[in-house]
Amino acid sequence: MYHGRKREPKVIPTEEQKKANAELLAKIQKINQELLQRRVAKQYNAENLELTEKAGALFTDNYTVWNYRREIIQEIVFKSSEKSVEDKKKFIVSELKLILKLLMRNQKSFPLWFHRQWCIEYGLKLDDAALGKEDSILKNELKLCAELLTHDGRNFHCWNYKAWLLELETANINRVYEDKEKREKALKEMYEREYKYTTQLISKDFSNYSTWFYRSKMLPYLFPDPTYLISVQKVREELEMLKQALYTEPKDQSCWNHHRWLMSLVLPVQVVGCSLKMPSENKVEITLGVSHKVKALEGVELSLNGAAVAAKVEAITPAIHTDRWLIKAELKDPVLAEAKLVLKKDAKCPTIEGPRVVRPVVLCWKKDGTVKLSCEKVESSLDKDLKEIAYGEIDVLTELIEVEEGLVYAIERVCELYCLKRDYFGNPYYGFADACYLCKGDLEKNYGVLSGYKKGTAAEVMYGDLTTKFKNISDLFNYSKAVLEGKEGEKVDLETLEKLSLIHICRCRRYAVCRSRWSPSH
Repeated sequence: MYHGRKREPKVIPTEEQKKANAELLAKIQKINQELLQRRVAKQYNAENLELTEKAGALFTDNYTVWNYRREIIQEIVFKSSEKSVEDKKKFIVSELKLILKLLMRNQKSFPLWFHRQWCIEYGLKLDDAALGKEDSILKNELKLCAELLTHDGRNFHCWNYKAWLLELETANINRVYEDKEKREKALKEMYEREYKYTTQLISKDFSNYSTWFYRSKMLPYLFPDPTYLISVQKVREELEMLKQALYTEPKDQSCWNHHRWLMSLVLPVQVVGCSLKMPSENKVEITLGVSHKVKALEGVELSLNGAAVAAKVEAITPAIHTDRWLIKAELKDPVLAEAKLVLKKDAKCPTIEGPRVVRPVVLCWKKDGTVKLSCEKVESSLDKDLKEIAYGEIDVLTELIEVEEGLVYAIERVCELYCLKRDYFGNPYYGFADACYLCKGDLEKNYGVLSGYKKGTAAEVMYGDLTTKFKNISDLFNYSKAVLEGKEGEKVDLETLEKLSLIHICRCRRYAVCRSRWSPSH
Protein backbone atom coordinates (compact mmCIF):
# COMPACT_ATOMS: atom_id res chain seq x y z
CA MET A 1 0.00 0.00 0.00
CA TYR A 2 1.16 3.55 -0.75
CA HIS A 3 -0.92 6.47 0.56
CA GLY A 4 -3.82 4.05 0.94
CA ARG A 5 -3.58 2.81 -2.65
CA LYS A 6 -2.37 -0.53 -3.87
CA ARG A 7 0.94 -0.51 -5.68
CA GLU A 8 0.87 -1.54 -9.30
CA PRO A 9 2.70 -4.82 -9.95
CA LYS A 10 6.22 -4.35 -11.27
CA VAL A 11 6.35 -4.83 -15.04
CA ILE A 12 9.50 -6.38 -16.47
CA PRO A 13 10.36 -4.64 -19.78
CA THR A 14 10.76 -6.70 -22.92
CA GLU A 15 13.98 -6.81 -24.91
CA GLU A 16 12.50 -4.38 -27.46
CA GLN A 17 11.59 -1.95 -24.67
CA LYS A 18 15.03 -2.23 -23.13
CA LYS A 19 16.61 -1.48 -26.49
CA ALA A 20 14.33 1.53 -27.05
CA ASN A 21 15.12 2.86 -23.54
CA ALA A 22 18.85 2.47 -24.15
CA GLU A 23 18.60 4.41 -27.41
CA LEU A 24 16.59 7.17 -25.72
CA LEU A 25 19.11 7.40 -22.88
CA ALA A 26 22.00 7.65 -25.33
CA LYS A 27 20.18 10.43 -27.18
CA ILE A 28 19.54 12.34 -23.96
CA GLN A 29 23.15 12.00 -22.84
CA LYS A 30 24.42 13.25 -26.21
CA ILE A 31 22.17 16.35 -26.13
CA ASN A 32 23.02 17.02 -22.48
CA GLN A 33 26.73 16.92 -23.20
CA GLU A 34 26.31 19.35 -26.06
CA LEU A 35 24.17 21.70 -23.96
CA LEU A 36 26.68 21.66 -21.08
CA GLN A 37 29.47 22.70 -23.42
CA ARG A 38 27.39 25.51 -24.89
CA ARG A 39 26.32 26.69 -21.43
CA VAL A 40 29.94 26.88 -20.27
CA ALA A 41 30.72 28.92 -23.40
CA LYS A 42 27.71 31.18 -22.58
CA GLN A 43 26.14 30.71 -25.98
CA TYR A 44 22.78 32.43 -25.64
CA ASN A 45 20.89 32.34 -28.95
CA ALA A 46 17.68 31.14 -30.61
CA GLU A 47 19.29 27.88 -31.77
CA ASN A 48 20.16 26.82 -28.24
CA LEU A 49 16.74 27.94 -27.02
CA GLU A 50 15.17 25.50 -29.49
CA LEU A 51 17.61 22.79 -28.45
CA THR A 52 16.67 23.17 -24.75
CA GLU A 53 13.02 22.77 -25.73
CA LYS A 54 13.77 19.48 -27.48
CA ALA A 55 15.92 18.27 -24.56
CA GLY A 56 13.24 19.24 -22.03
CA ALA A 57 10.62 17.35 -24.03
CA LEU A 58 12.80 14.21 -24.01
CA PHE A 59 13.31 14.32 -20.24
CA THR A 60 11.25 16.88 -18.31
CA ASP A 61 13.08 16.39 -14.98
CA ASN A 62 16.45 17.62 -16.26
CA TYR A 63 17.15 20.64 -14.03
CA THR A 64 20.27 21.68 -15.97
CA VAL A 65 18.37 21.99 -19.25
CA TRP A 66 15.71 24.25 -17.73
CA ASN A 67 18.31 26.35 -15.90
CA TYR A 68 20.15 26.91 -19.18
CA ARG A 69 16.87 27.75 -20.92
CA ARG A 70 16.10 30.44 -18.33
CA GLU A 71 19.54 31.97 -18.83
CA ILE A 72 18.96 32.13 -22.60
CA ILE A 73 15.49 33.68 -22.16
CA GLN A 74 16.87 36.36 -19.87
CA GLU A 75 19.60 37.31 -22.32
CA ILE A 76 17.77 37.23 -25.67
CA VAL A 77 14.25 38.16 -24.54
CA PHE A 78 13.97 40.01 -21.23
CA LYS A 79 17.23 41.98 -21.48
CA SER A 80 16.89 42.66 -25.19
CA SER A 81 16.29 46.31 -26.12
CA GLU A 82 14.85 45.19 -29.46
CA LYS A 83 11.93 43.41 -27.78
CA SER A 84 8.93 45.50 -26.78
CA VAL A 85 6.88 44.83 -23.64
CA GLU A 86 4.16 43.23 -25.76
CA ASP A 87 6.71 40.95 -27.44
CA LYS A 88 7.94 39.83 -24.05
CA LYS A 89 4.39 39.17 -22.88
CA LYS A 90 3.67 37.09 -26.00
CA PHE A 91 6.82 35.07 -25.38
CA ILE A 92 5.75 34.33 -21.80
CA VAL A 93 2.34 33.16 -23.05
CA SER A 94 4.02 30.82 -25.55
CA GLU A 95 6.33 29.52 -22.81
CA LEU A 96 3.35 28.80 -20.54
CA LYS A 97 1.71 26.87 -23.39
CA LEU A 98 4.88 24.82 -23.81
CA ILE A 99 4.99 23.97 -20.09
CA LEU A 100 1.30 23.04 -20.11
CA LYS A 101 1.88 20.70 -23.02
CA LEU A 102 4.71 18.97 -21.14
CA LEU A 103 2.72 18.88 -17.89
CA MET A 104 0.06 16.82 -19.64
CA ARG A 105 2.77 14.18 -20.09
CA ASN A 106 4.31 14.51 -16.63
CA GLN A 107 2.22 16.36 -14.04
CA LYS A 108 4.63 15.64 -11.19
CA SER A 109 7.78 17.20 -12.57
CA PHE A 110 9.50 19.61 -10.19
CA PRO A 111 11.42 21.51 -12.92
CA LEU A 112 8.27 22.08 -14.99
CA TRP A 113 6.30 23.58 -12.11
CA PHE A 114 9.24 25.72 -11.06
CA HIS A 115 9.75 27.00 -14.61
CA ARG A 116 6.06 27.86 -14.88
CA GLN A 117 6.25 29.82 -11.63
CA TRP A 118 9.36 31.64 -12.87
CA CYS A 119 7.61 32.66 -16.11
CA ILE A 120 4.62 34.09 -14.25
CA GLU A 121 6.86 36.03 -11.87
CA TYR A 122 8.59 37.67 -14.83
CA GLY A 123 5.25 38.34 -16.47
CA LEU A 124 4.03 40.17 -13.40
CA LYS A 125 7.17 42.30 -13.38
CA LEU A 126 6.21 43.46 -16.85
CA ASP A 127 2.60 44.14 -15.87
CA ASP A 128 1.82 43.98 -12.16
CA ALA A 129 -1.78 45.06 -12.86
CA ALA A 130 -2.37 41.83 -14.80
CA LEU A 131 -3.49 40.09 -11.61
CA GLY A 132 -6.55 42.28 -11.28
CA LYS A 133 -7.86 41.86 -14.84
CA GLU A 134 -10.96 39.79 -15.60
CA ASP A 135 -9.00 37.29 -17.70
CA SER A 136 -5.98 37.54 -15.41
CA ILE A 137 -3.09 35.12 -15.23
CA LEU A 138 -4.13 34.27 -11.68
CA LYS A 139 -7.65 33.15 -12.60
CA ASN A 140 -6.38 31.12 -15.54
CA GLU A 141 -3.78 29.38 -13.37
CA LEU A 142 -6.36 28.59 -10.67
CA LYS A 143 -8.59 27.04 -13.34
CA LEU A 144 -5.63 24.98 -14.54
CA CYS A 145 -4.98 23.72 -10.99
CA ALA A 146 -8.64 22.78 -10.56
CA GLU A 147 -8.58 20.83 -13.81
CA LEU A 148 -5.37 18.97 -12.97
CA LEU A 149 -6.56 18.17 -9.44
CA THR A 150 -9.76 16.74 -10.92
CA HIS A 151 -7.62 14.15 -12.69
CA ASP A 152 -5.30 13.56 -9.73
CA GLY A 153 -6.31 15.08 -6.39
CA ARG A 154 -3.09 13.83 -4.76
CA ASN A 155 -0.74 15.81 -7.00
CA PHE A 156 1.13 17.71 -4.28
CA HIS A 157 3.15 19.60 -6.92
CA CYS A 158 -0.09 21.17 -8.09
CA TRP A 159 -1.22 21.81 -4.50
CA ASN A 160 2.03 23.62 -3.73
CA TYR A 161 1.64 25.65 -6.90
CA LYS A 162 -1.94 26.49 -5.92
CA ALA A 163 -0.71 27.64 -2.51
CA TRP A 164 1.81 29.92 -4.23
CA LEU A 165 -0.99 31.37 -6.37
CA LEU A 166 -2.89 32.11 -3.19
CA GLU A 167 0.07 34.11 -1.94
CA LEU A 168 -0.01 36.12 -5.18
CA GLU A 169 -3.72 36.77 -4.77
CA THR A 170 -3.19 37.84 -1.16
CA ALA A 171 -0.45 40.27 -2.19
CA ASN A 172 -2.66 41.65 -4.96
CA ILE A 173 -5.57 42.23 -2.56
CA ASN A 174 -3.30 44.04 -0.13
CA ARG A 175 -2.03 46.23 -2.98
CA VAL A 176 -5.39 47.03 -4.57
CA TYR A 177 -7.55 47.72 -1.49
CA GLU A 178 -6.36 50.62 0.61
CA ASP A 179 -9.49 50.57 2.77
CA LYS A 180 -8.96 48.08 5.61
CA GLU A 181 -12.59 46.91 5.72
CA LYS A 182 -12.73 46.19 1.99
CA ARG A 183 -9.34 44.49 2.11
CA GLU A 184 -10.37 42.17 4.94
CA LYS A 185 -13.63 41.38 3.16
CA ALA A 186 -11.78 40.43 -0.04
CA LEU A 187 -9.32 38.24 1.87
CA LYS A 188 -12.15 36.50 3.71
CA GLU A 189 -13.95 35.79 0.44
CA MET A 190 -10.75 34.29 -0.96
CA TYR A 191 -10.27 31.99 2.05
CA GLU A 192 -13.94 31.00 2.05
CA ARG A 193 -13.70 30.07 -1.62
CA GLU A 194 -10.70 27.82 -0.99
CA TYR A 195 -12.27 26.39 2.19
CA LYS A 196 -15.42 25.41 0.30
CA TYR A 197 -13.23 23.89 -2.41
CA THR A 198 -11.53 21.59 0.11
CA THR A 199 -14.93 20.66 1.60
CA GLN A 200 -16.15 19.61 -1.86
CA LEU A 201 -13.05 17.50 -2.50
CA ILE A 202 -13.20 15.86 0.94
CA SER A 203 -16.88 15.01 0.47
CA LYS A 204 -15.93 13.16 -2.73
CA ASP A 205 -12.75 11.53 -1.40
CA PHE A 206 -11.51 12.11 2.14
CA SER A 207 -8.41 9.95 1.52
CA ASN A 208 -6.24 12.86 0.43
CA TYR A 209 -3.32 14.17 2.51
CA SER A 210 -2.88 17.34 0.45
CA THR A 211 -6.53 18.40 0.69
CA TRP A 212 -6.55 18.06 4.48
CA PHE A 213 -3.27 19.97 4.72
CA TYR A 214 -4.48 22.76 2.44
CA ARG A 215 -7.67 22.97 4.51
CA SER A 216 -5.63 23.33 7.70
CA LYS A 217 -4.14 26.54 6.26
CA MET A 218 -7.58 28.08 5.66
CA LEU A 219 -9.01 27.39 9.12
CA PRO A 220 -6.91 29.91 11.14
CA TYR A 221 -8.00 32.79 8.87
CA LEU A 222 -11.70 31.90 8.81
CA PHE A 223 -12.10 30.78 12.42
CA PRO A 224 -9.65 32.83 14.50
CA ASP A 225 -9.62 32.65 18.27
CA PRO A 226 -7.94 34.83 20.90
CA THR A 227 -6.63 31.76 22.73
CA TYR A 228 -6.06 29.03 20.14
CA LEU A 229 -4.95 28.88 16.51
CA ILE A 230 -8.59 28.20 15.57
CA SER A 231 -11.71 28.38 17.71
CA VAL A 232 -12.54 25.47 20.02
CA GLN A 233 -15.98 25.21 18.45
CA LYS A 234 -14.43 24.74 14.99
CA VAL A 235 -12.10 22.08 16.39
CA ARG A 236 -15.18 20.21 17.61
CA GLU A 237 -16.85 20.53 14.20
CA GLU A 238 -13.75 19.26 12.39
CA LEU A 239 -13.51 16.33 14.80
CA GLU A 240 -17.16 15.48 14.14
CA MET A 241 -16.52 15.48 10.38
CA LEU A 242 -13.45 13.31 10.93
CA LYS A 243 -15.49 10.91 13.03
CA GLN A 244 -17.69 10.15 10.02
CA ALA A 245 -14.62 9.60 7.85
CA LEU A 246 -12.89 7.40 10.44
CA TYR A 247 -15.90 5.17 10.85
CA THR A 248 -16.28 4.93 7.07
CA GLU A 249 -12.64 4.02 6.38
CA PRO A 250 -10.79 3.56 9.70
CA LYS A 251 -7.56 2.41 8.04
CA ASP A 252 -7.05 5.57 5.97
CA GLN A 253 -4.02 7.39 7.37
CA SER A 254 -4.76 10.87 5.95
CA CYS A 255 -7.73 11.37 8.33
CA TRP A 256 -5.65 10.26 11.32
CA ASN A 257 -2.97 12.82 10.45
CA HIS A 258 -5.54 15.62 10.45
CA HIS A 259 -6.91 14.28 13.74
CA ARG A 260 -3.45 14.46 15.33
CA TRP A 261 -3.03 18.05 14.13
CA LEU A 262 -6.42 19.12 15.52
CA MET A 263 -5.66 17.64 18.92
CA SER A 264 -2.29 19.39 19.01
CA LEU A 265 -4.07 22.76 18.76
CA VAL A 266 -5.62 22.54 22.22
CA LEU A 267 -2.29 22.03 23.96
CA PRO A 268 -0.66 25.32 25.05
CA VAL A 269 3.02 26.13 25.42
CA GLN A 270 3.92 25.00 28.93
CA VAL A 271 6.99 24.52 31.10
CA VAL A 272 8.45 21.01 30.98
CA GLY A 273 11.84 21.64 32.57
CA CYS A 274 13.63 24.33 34.55
CA SER A 275 16.77 24.92 36.59
CA LEU A 276 18.46 27.88 38.29
CA LYS A 277 22.17 28.57 38.65
CA MET A 278 24.47 31.48 39.49
CA PRO A 279 27.56 31.57 37.23
CA SER A 280 28.87 34.45 39.38
CA GLU A 281 27.91 36.25 42.59
CA ASN A 282 25.66 38.80 40.87
CA LYS A 283 24.45 36.78 37.88
CA VAL A 284 21.31 34.62 37.85
CA GLU A 285 20.47 32.25 34.98
CA ILE A 286 17.29 30.20 34.65
CA THR A 287 17.16 27.50 32.01
CA LEU A 288 13.62 26.84 30.82
CA GLY A 289 12.36 23.99 28.64
CA VAL A 290 8.97 24.37 26.98
CA SER A 291 6.69 21.88 25.24
CA HIS A 292 6.76 23.54 21.79
CA LYS A 293 9.43 25.06 19.60
CA VAL A 294 8.81 28.82 19.61
CA LYS A 295 10.46 31.81 17.97
CA ALA A 296 10.25 33.95 21.11
CA LEU A 297 9.33 33.26 24.72
CA GLU A 298 6.70 35.84 25.64
CA GLY A 299 5.09 36.79 28.93
CA VAL A 300 8.16 36.30 31.15
CA GLU A 301 8.46 38.23 34.42
CA LEU A 302 11.23 37.70 36.98
CA SER A 303 11.73 38.99 40.49
CA LEU A 304 14.74 38.43 42.77
CA ASN A 305 14.37 38.76 46.56
CA GLY A 306 10.89 40.21 46.03
CA ALA A 307 11.94 42.97 43.62
CA ALA A 308 11.13 42.94 39.89
CA VAL A 309 14.22 42.88 37.67
CA ALA A 310 14.88 43.28 33.97
CA ALA A 311 15.25 39.81 32.46
CA LYS A 312 16.98 39.02 29.19
CA VAL A 313 15.45 36.02 27.39
CA GLU A 314 17.72 34.21 24.92
CA ALA A 315 17.42 31.06 22.86
CA ILE A 316 19.93 28.38 23.84
CA THR A 317 20.07 26.81 20.37
CA PRO A 318 20.79 28.78 17.13
CA ALA A 319 17.60 27.52 15.41
CA ILE A 320 14.88 30.02 14.53
CA HIS A 321 12.38 28.07 16.62
CA THR A 322 13.54 26.28 19.77
CA ASP A 323 12.15 24.75 22.96
CA ARG A 324 15.13 25.67 25.20
CA TRP A 325 15.49 29.18 26.60
CA LEU A 326 17.84 31.01 28.94
CA ILE A 327 16.62 33.81 31.21
CA LYS A 328 19.41 36.08 32.51
CA ALA A 329 19.27 38.75 35.21
CA GLU A 330 21.57 40.68 37.51
CA LEU A 331 21.33 40.38 41.31
CA LYS A 332 21.73 43.66 43.18
CA ASP A 333 21.62 42.12 46.67
CA PRO A 334 24.63 40.29 48.14
CA VAL A 335 22.67 37.04 48.60
CA LEU A 336 19.86 35.39 46.61
CA ALA A 337 17.15 34.33 49.06
CA GLU A 338 14.30 33.84 46.58
CA ALA A 339 13.67 33.90 42.84
CA LYS A 340 10.20 34.09 41.34
CA LEU A 341 9.46 33.36 37.68
CA VAL A 342 6.08 34.14 36.10
CA LEU A 343 4.68 33.21 32.70
CA LYS A 344 1.78 35.63 32.36
CA LYS A 345 -1.79 34.71 31.53
CA ASP A 346 -2.94 35.37 27.92
CA ALA A 347 0.65 35.58 26.66
CA LYS A 348 1.32 34.04 23.24
CA CYS A 349 4.47 32.59 21.72
CA PRO A 350 5.07 32.59 17.93
CA THR A 351 5.40 28.99 16.69
CA ILE A 352 6.02 27.77 13.16
CA GLU A 353 2.27 27.65 12.48
CA GLY A 354 1.27 30.81 14.30
CA PRO A 355 0.86 32.28 17.79
CA ARG A 356 0.12 29.70 20.49
CA VAL A 357 -1.16 30.56 23.96
CA VAL A 358 1.11 30.12 26.99
CA ARG A 359 -0.09 28.16 29.99
CA PRO A 360 0.36 30.59 32.91
CA VAL A 361 2.54 29.49 35.84
CA VAL A 362 4.33 30.94 38.87
CA LEU A 363 7.51 29.23 40.12
CA CYS A 364 9.60 30.12 43.18
CA TRP A 365 13.12 29.02 44.06
CA LYS A 366 14.23 29.10 47.71
CA LYS A 367 17.67 29.52 49.21
CA ASP A 368 17.73 25.90 50.41
CA GLY A 369 17.65 24.63 46.80
CA THR A 370 13.98 23.67 46.63
CA VAL A 371 11.30 24.96 44.29
CA LYS A 372 7.75 25.78 45.30
CA LEU A 373 5.33 24.96 42.48
CA SER A 374 2.43 27.19 41.44
CA CYS A 375 2.71 29.29 44.56
CA GLU A 376 -0.13 31.38 43.14
CA LYS A 377 -3.24 29.85 41.57
CA VAL A 378 -3.57 31.11 37.99
CA GLU A 379 -7.06 30.72 36.57
CA SER A 380 -7.23 29.51 32.97
CA SER A 381 -9.90 28.19 30.60
CA LEU A 382 -7.37 25.78 29.11
CA ASP A 383 -8.19 23.04 31.63
CA LYS A 384 -11.87 22.91 30.69
CA ASP A 385 -11.28 22.98 26.92
CA LEU A 386 -8.67 20.24 27.04
CA LYS A 387 -10.84 18.00 29.21
CA GLU A 388 -13.91 18.32 26.99
CA ILE A 389 -12.06 17.65 23.75
CA ALA A 390 -9.35 15.17 24.70
CA TYR A 391 -11.49 13.09 27.05
CA GLY A 392 -14.33 13.00 24.53
CA GLU A 393 -12.01 11.80 21.76
CA ILE A 394 -10.64 9.03 23.96
CA ASP A 395 -14.17 7.68 24.38
CA VAL A 396 -14.88 7.95 20.63
CA LEU A 397 -11.66 6.19 19.60
CA THR A 398 -12.00 3.50 22.28
CA GLU A 399 -15.42 2.71 20.84
CA LEU A 400 -13.88 2.53 17.36
CA ILE A 401 -11.24 0.08 18.61
CA GLU A 402 -14.00 -2.17 19.92
CA VAL A 403 -15.69 -2.11 16.49
CA GLU A 404 -12.48 -2.43 14.44
CA GLU A 405 -10.37 -4.86 16.47
CA GLY A 406 -6.61 -4.30 16.37
CA LEU A 407 -6.84 -0.96 14.55
CA VAL A 408 -3.27 0.32 14.81
CA TYR A 409 -4.00 4.00 14.08
CA ALA A 410 -6.75 4.22 16.69
CA ILE A 411 -4.65 2.47 19.34
CA GLU A 412 -1.79 4.88 18.65
CA ARG A 413 -4.04 7.94 18.89
CA VAL A 414 -5.64 6.75 22.15
CA CYS A 415 -2.21 6.22 23.66
CA GLU A 416 -1.10 9.68 22.52
CA LEU A 417 -4.24 11.26 23.97
CA TYR A 418 -3.58 9.59 27.31
CA CYS A 419 -0.05 10.95 27.17
CA LEU A 420 -1.37 14.40 26.25
CA LYS A 421 -3.70 14.25 29.23
CA ARG A 422 -0.90 13.27 31.57
CA ASP A 423 1.53 15.82 30.17
CA TYR A 424 -0.98 18.55 30.90
CA PHE A 425 -2.80 17.59 34.08
CA GLY A 426 0.14 15.72 35.59
CA ASN A 427 2.74 18.37 34.81
CA PRO A 428 4.59 18.88 38.13
CA TYR A 429 5.43 22.50 37.34
CA TYR A 430 1.75 23.39 37.53
CA GLY A 431 1.06 21.94 40.96
CA PHE A 432 -0.38 18.67 39.60
CA ALA A 433 -3.64 20.37 38.62
CA ASP A 434 -5.60 17.15 38.24
CA ALA A 435 -3.23 14.50 39.53
CA CYS A 436 -5.92 12.62 41.47
CA TYR A 437 -7.52 11.75 38.15
CA LEU A 438 -4.21 10.40 36.89
CA CYS A 439 -3.76 7.70 39.47
CA LYS A 440 -4.15 3.94 39.48
CA GLY A 441 -7.69 3.59 38.08
CA ASP A 442 -7.00 5.69 34.98
CA LEU A 443 -3.70 3.92 34.39
CA GLU A 444 -5.35 0.50 34.55
CA LYS A 445 -8.05 1.65 32.13
CA ASN A 446 -5.35 2.53 29.61
CA TYR A 447 -3.67 -0.85 30.12
CA GLY A 448 -6.99 -2.38 29.12
CA VAL A 449 -6.90 -0.52 25.82
CA LEU A 450 -3.33 -1.62 25.15
CA SER A 451 -4.01 -5.26 25.95
CA GLY A 452 -7.24 -5.35 23.93
CA TYR A 453 -5.67 -6.47 20.67
CA LYS A 454 -4.72 -10.02 19.76
CA LYS A 455 -1.28 -11.38 20.47
CA GLY A 456 1.05 -11.42 17.51
CA THR A 457 -0.66 -8.62 15.59
CA ALA A 458 1.10 -5.61 14.11
CA ALA A 459 -0.41 -3.44 16.84
CA GLU A 460 1.26 -5.52 19.55
CA VAL A 461 4.63 -5.35 17.81
CA MET A 462 4.45 -1.57 17.26
CA TYR A 463 2.86 -0.36 20.49
CA GLY A 464 3.15 -3.16 23.03
CA ASP A 465 6.04 -1.38 24.72
CA LEU A 466 3.79 1.55 25.63
CA THR A 467 2.65 -0.36 28.71
CA THR A 468 6.24 -0.30 29.97
CA LYS A 469 6.48 3.42 29.20
CA PHE A 470 3.39 4.13 31.27
CA LYS A 471 4.87 2.19 34.19
CA ASN A 472 7.91 4.45 34.01
CA ILE A 473 5.77 7.51 34.64
CA SER A 474 3.73 5.91 37.41
CA ASP A 475 6.37 7.28 39.81
CA LEU A 476 5.29 10.78 38.80
CA PHE A 477 1.65 10.02 39.57
CA ASN A 478 2.49 8.57 42.97
CA TYR A 479 4.72 11.55 43.72
CA SER A 480 2.06 14.06 42.66
CA LYS A 481 -0.55 12.32 44.77
CA ALA A 482 1.75 12.47 47.78
CA VAL A 483 2.19 16.20 47.24
CA LEU A 484 -1.56 16.74 47.10
CA GLU A 485 -2.11 14.73 50.28
CA GLY A 486 0.52 16.81 52.05
CA LYS A 487 2.97 13.96 52.63
CA GLU A 488 5.73 15.89 50.87
CA GLY A 489 4.65 19.32 52.09
CA GLU A 490 4.49 22.29 49.73
CA LYS A 491 8.12 22.00 48.64
CA VAL A 492 9.37 19.64 45.97
CA ASP A 493 12.93 18.40 45.71
CA LEU A 494 14.38 20.00 42.57
CA GLU A 495 16.58 17.00 41.68
CA THR A 496 13.61 14.61 41.75
CA LEU A 497 11.51 17.07 39.79
CA GLU A 498 14.15 17.43 37.07
CA LYS A 499 14.41 13.66 36.74
CA LEU A 500 10.66 13.25 36.36
CA SER A 501 10.30 16.19 33.95
CA LEU A 502 12.43 14.44 31.33
CA ILE A 503 9.48 12.17 30.67
CA HIS A 504 7.32 15.18 29.93
CA ILE A 505 9.82 16.59 27.46
CA CYS A 506 9.82 13.32 25.51
CA ARG A 507 6.04 12.94 25.51
CA CYS A 508 5.19 16.55 24.64
CA ARG A 509 7.31 16.51 21.49
CA ARG A 510 5.50 13.50 20.10
CA TYR A 511 2.28 15.31 19.25
CA ALA A 512 3.57 18.85 18.70
CA VAL A 513 2.87 18.52 15.00
CA CYS A 514 4.73 20.75 12.53
CA ARG A 515 2.76 21.64 9.40
CA SER A 516 4.37 24.72 7.91
CA ARG A 517 5.24 24.16 4.26
CA TRP A 518 3.68 27.49 3.37
CA SER A 519 1.49 30.28 4.66
CA PRO A 520 -0.46 32.84 2.59
CA SER A 521 0.71 35.59 4.94
CA HIS A 522 4.37 35.10 4.00
